[in-house]
Amino acid sequence: MPAKSHKPAQLERDWDPTKVITVHNRSDQNILLNLPTGHFRLDAGRSFRMISDITDVQQVKELIAAGLVQVSKS
Repeated sequence: MPAKSHKPAQLERDWDPTKVITVHNRSDQNILLNLPTGHFRLDAGRSFRMISDITDVQQVKELIAAGLVQVSKS
């Protein structure tokens, strides 16, 4: 049985540079994000550039509200 693809067809697009943000893990713990595209590990103290749509994910909203993750414009 072939493996399922986790990528929706809508991901086949170019990123708009104006919508790119930096997500910073302010905690001392690694965070496993359950994104629509699959799992993403954001290590403690690390930052990663992502598209701003990530802020629509409920888990990310909760992490921002708890002060564990900080989001800024890139």
